[in-house]
Amino acid sequence: MRKSAYLVVVVILTILVLSIVQVVVANRISTTGLTLAKLQEEVKEYKRENTLIKEKILKDSSLTEIASSAATLGFAPSKENLKLGVPLPLAKR
Repeated sequence: MRKSAYLVVVVILTILVLSIVQVVVANRISTTGLTLAKLQEEVKEYKRENTLIKEKILKDSSLTEIASSAATLGFAPSKENLKLGVPLPLAKR
């Protein structure tokens, strides 16, 4: 009789400890899930910002945009060719 009472107490204590562990683990998993969702939302926002920045860079680096900006700043296409010097022959005889 004494052994069976001891066994019942050990089983009940084991069940209590395992229940407490389950509650703690479930609590940590739920808060980790919230943190993960928040981080995923931040990543989504950064990807959207990167896309907008890439589009702006592509637009600003296009030749039509550069020509338009140059005209606004007062630059004009050159009417004459620029020569730096007389070209040398490739090989001497």
